[in-house]
Amino acid sequence: MQVRLLGPVDVVVHGHPKQVHGLRRKAVLAVLALHGREIVSTGRRVESVGGDAVPPTALITLQSHVSHLRKVLGSKAAIIARPPGYVLDLGEDPTDVHLVERLLRQGRQSADPGQGARCLRAALALWRGQPMADLAGLAWLEEQAEPLDLLRAEVERALFEAQLAAGEHGFLVPDLERMAARHPLDEQVHGQLMLALYRNGRQADALAVYHRLRQTLDEELGIGPGQQLRDLETAILRQDPALAAATPAANTETLRSAATLEPCIRAPGPVAGALPTPLTSFIGRVAERAALAAALSAHRLVTALGPGGGR
Repeated sequence: MQVRLLGPVDVVVHGHPKQVHGLRRKAVLAVLALHGREIVSTGRRVESVGGDAVPPTALITLQSHVSHLRKVLGSKAAIIARPPGYVLDLGEDPTDVHLVERLLRQGRQSADPGQGARCLRAALALWRGQPMADLAGLAWLEEQAEPLDLLRAEVERALFEAQLAAGEHGFLVPDLERMAARHPLDEQVHGQLMLALYRNGRQADALAVYHRLRQTLDEELGIGPGQQLRDLETAILRQDPALAAATPAANTETLRSAATLEPCIRAPGPVAGALPTPLTSFIGRVAERAALAAALSAHRLVTALGPGGGR
């Protein structure tokens, strides 16, 4: 069983998607899922929403929602009553978010960049649209969707790194240009774009990317690029042989084929070895990691119910 949050909220039972009907039921399920295996308290709703906003029947309504969700999941043990609240217990990878995080780790740690890229493509394939798209209007859950967008961007960066290591620079430039346009202060993505351009014989364009970023950083933040990006510029100017792709991908079409989860899920844990160290000195990394951590931090379950929780 698995709860899917990376698109409309639903569940997968024995490999088959099942809809959850009712906005508030979906909200309760999403809040439980975002907490992973943590207990979600039901006794602090007054602190979260305010006494005047709490329906007198809030706890009864919550119990009704939990009962319905257990039936959808096909197991009473899927949601356990554990004082002071409830906990979702679906085993390994209880949500598609957990699976993405596992595939991200495996993709980064794979000794084979081609295999790492396949894991990361599989992670991206789990997005079915805007996270929790059908819970728009519930403020707390809308906030939790933002870190999931940041998680997608992190997977994309890791995939670019694996593709560069696998010798796939030949077709990466358009994707990296779009990513750099969306994140104009991101030094990691700009470094990846510079390297891809250089490996495609476009040294002048690679240096132009660096100069544009340096100007943007100066104008927006009053700082210059980090040491790692400055070293990359120097290496490009010198045409350092170390920048060349070591072993171009033997079969690009195979690497770009539809992602499959099986080879990655089979791996029991981190694989020995690692991809080349990515550029890390880019603006906003700390904030992104904090936001991702906040997505799964403890919050109150019945915040999602709101007035009229029986709908």
